[in-house]
Amino acid sequence: MDTLLRLLPLLISLGGLAFLFHAIFKGMTFTIDEGHVRVRFYGWTVRKIALNDIEWVGRDWAFWNEHWTNTLNPRRMILLRRRSGVFKNFVISPPSAESFLKDLADRGVSVR
Repeated sequence: MDTLLRLLPLLISLGGLAFLFHAIFKGMTFTIDEGHVRVRFYGWTVRKIALNDIEWVGRDWAFWNEHWTNTLNPRRMILLRRRSGVFKNFVISPPSAESFLKDLADRGVSVR
C-alpha cells in the first residue's frame, strides 16, 4: 500500500498525459457553420474564427502561426490568414483538407 501511495502522483500524471494525447489526436475536430470556423474538443468550442475575418485560406505555411493541429502530416494542414489579431496566421488540420477548402470557398472565402 505504501508503494502505491508513492506511485500515485506518477499514475495521475500519466493518466493526465494519456487524456491530453487522446483529446488532441482523437477529440479535436474542425467545423464550419454559418459564420465561423470552429475548433472543438469533444464537441465544445474552444476557438472560433469568423468567416468575414478570414482574408484567404490555402495550403501554405508561415513562421508565426497559431496552431490548432492534430497531426504531423503537412498535407492535412490549412493556413487561414486573418485580417485581425496578434497572430494573423491560423493553422488547422481537418481530416480532409480538400473538402474543407471547398466548403470555405462555397461560403465566399478566397482560396489560394
